Amino acid sequence: MSDLNFRSVCTADIPLVFSWLAEPHVCTFWDSSQAHREDIINFAQGRPTPSEYFGGKFSYWLGMADGIPFALIMTVLTGPGDPVDSIKLAHLSKTGTTYGIDYMIGNPAYVGKGYGARTLQSFITFFQSDVDPTSDVFLIDPAVDNPRARHVYEKAGFKYVATFVSEETKHFLS
Repeated sequence: MSDLNFRSVCTADIPLVFSWLAEPHVCTFWDSSQAHREDIINFAQGRPTPSEYFGGKFSYWLGMADGIPFALIMTVLTGPGDPVDSIKLAHLSKTGTTYGIDYMIGNPAYVGKGYGARTLQSFITFFQSDVDPTSDVFLIDPAVDNPRARHVYEKAGFKYVATFVSEETKHFLS
């Protein structure tokens, strides 16, 4: 199977990432608002200005298979001082750092080809090795009407914790 690598999204990636946000299999579950797009641009440019999109807390990572971009992963450092509900609060790391993850396979040629769980596992290994060695809890909360994502996340080793209702939609926490 393909060699998987990850790196921060850069300005050259913006057209590709935005094209993924318009894909039917992505736009059903991902925010493609102008504010989100501006935050991605701001991140890719090194965050030269404050972002209004969730306070500019997200980091964006490009997943590549044999050098071909196919996935986008968002991470956000999550701690007790952040506005998290009681379910998430109960699952924050007690010994290290906790990150929230959002994940998509954007490139349609890679959907349904077995990359989902392996990509998440590889990304967490990369993140713990190259980004934050203290990271020991990762939370992911796909929409409850996305059973395919739930299956992939559980296959990657995430555990179902609870179903909760956010302000925008229903999610489950892994």
